[in-house]
Amino acid sequence: MPEENTEILDEICKVCSMGQEAVNLLLPKVHDDQMRTQLFSQRKTYEQTGYKARQMLEENGEEPKNETGPMKKAMLWSGVQMNTLADSSAEHIAEMMVQGTGMGIISLQQCLNDMPKSNSNARTLAENLIRKEEQTIEQLKGML
Repeated sequence: MPEENTEILDEICKVCSMGQEAVNLLLPKVHDDQMRTQLFSQRKTYEQTGYKARQMLEENGEEPKNETGPMKKAMLWSGVQMNTLADSSAEHIAEMMVQGTGMGIISLQQCLNDMPKSNSNARTLAENLIRKEEQTIEQLKGML
């Protein structure tokens, strides 16, 4: 597998792992049915896309290098706790998710921009995830 594809798939795994972790931390704090449904849907996208990226890596004898490590998970946990301590409203959680989802889009797009000649299933998977994330942001904007 070309190095470019491995890097793209690693980035997808990282974004999906971080997104899934964020959703899992936020779900117990959400009592709004619409927001819960949105978070479950987003988590499903992360699970499916992350699984596909890991599968593509494994088919080529690779494994993800960039998945969320313990330090990043701890930082995410503390950030979620601090941000929801005073305000765990659906509006505030939507704002947090818009920011986090936007960070994932930026990270994926930067990775794709660094690999302009990449034309593969890995690139397509990343582009599809970006589109889904952009749709998610549009949905979340309605909850702000």
